Amino acid sequence: MADDDKLQHNKKKNRYRQLNRLQTIIKIKFKDKSLLNRSLIHRSFLNEAGPGAKDNERLEYLGDSVLALVVNEYLFKHFEHYPEGDLAKIKSAVVSEATLYKVANEINLGSFLLMGRGEEMSGGRTRPSILANSLEAVIGAIYLDSGLKASKKFVLSLLKRDIERIDSLSTFRDPKTTLQEYVQKKYHERPEYEVIDESGPDHQKEFTVRLLVLGKGVTEGSGRSKRRAEMDAAGKALVKIERGENLI
Repeated sequence: MADDDKLQHNKKKNRYRQLNRLQTIIKIKFKDKSLLNRSLIHRSFLNEAGPGAKDNERLEYLGDSVLALVVNEYLFKHFEHYPEGDLAKIKSAVVSEATLYKVANEINLGSFLLMGRGEEMSGGRTRPSILANSLEAVIGAIYLDSGLKASKKFVLSLLKRDIERIDSLSTFRDPKTTLQEYVQKKYHERPEYEVIDESGPDHQKEFTVRLLVLGKGVTEGSGRSKRRAEMDAAGKALVKIERGENLI
């Protein structure tokens, strides 16, 4: 076997082991492992991948819809006395980037992603938006491979605890509104947000913002719009508050 062929063979074996390890973690066995593999391919990897490689963005699109359906159905059946507006707020908090990022971290999803060297060097493996989007892509892959029943089981195994407790948390509401009320009451000032980084093409911008309280940096958030980045930063600040930590 030529050296190049041997290298490619070893890479495939290592990847196969990685995918098996992830299947053990998520307790899902794929009939078509190529779907799972594709769900973990960030667009930055395509330049380094072989011909025919596809990124996970279409699976992310599908997974986002499956996730919303599963969460909405659960809320509809288990929160019978909640009005539509409150259900929408809970659902928004459960499927938010901050929550999905936390869950993706819990299953160590970042270690299984395939991404370009530049993206990895810039911290892409731990970037909240990438992890949240990749988790949605995994959900999409599970749906295509095993159907809605398996998707529902997977989503609820990861998010049921958050769904059940979300209405008792301040993040149940709009994180920016909740944080603003807290900061105004405690510090008699409004929180401020400043954009500290923009990356990506115009149709796929990634924004990073810094949350400031009394002029001091508190948290940073990221997202595909300034508002999503601000909501992410506010959500992280609320987590600090819930842990009993001081913002500044």
